[in-house]
Amino acid sequence: MINQSKWVLEDQSKSQLVRASTIKPRIDYATEIVDGLLDVLVQHKHDITQNNLELYRQLKVNPVANTTLEKQVKYELELSYTVESLRQVRRSLDCVAGMGNVSTVLSPTVSIVRTIRSRLLALMPAMDFQLGELSLLLSGIIIDAAHLASLILDFSKANEASSRLLDEAKLIADSKICKQFPNLDLP
Repeated sequence: MINQSKWVLEDQSKSQLVRASTIKPRIDYATEIVDGLLDVLVQHKHDITQNNLELYRQLKVNPVANTTLEKQVKYELELSYTVESLRQVRRSLDCVAGMGNVSTVLSPTVSIVRTIRSRLLALMPAMDFQLGELSLLLSGIIIDAAHLASLILDFSKANEASSRLLDEAKLIADSKICKQFPNLDLP
């Protein structure tokens, strides 16, 4: 009998097989992860929106519901921000055209995913594993693609691009929530 460390995983999951693959299958897997996350988040956001709209309608009758509504709307705003940010990541994955632009196009996505992951940890801890996996996957794709294409990674440009994309996502999310709840005073 051979003793094996309890820290060694013998699982041949899809993620381990994909990590050993070339760039294209890993990009496809990253796209699959993003699509799965978006499906869950969009459905959850839809449910929260329906609940918030009902609370908003009751606000005229029951002013006490205002504090509950404000908390729920802040939660919905965070979900909306996350959905819009993940859509930015999805667009970036769709924009990959060849080996030469993989690292340039996908570099900002790592920062976006890590920002989303840290913001969602308290709200939806179940998403943490998938977001962590996506972050690792995107990082590996970027490093490998840059190495294969003999490119130099410029993280200052990537961080500027990710900040711009996150700002766009925040603007879109804020706009949607303000249209939905025009008379609610949000910070």
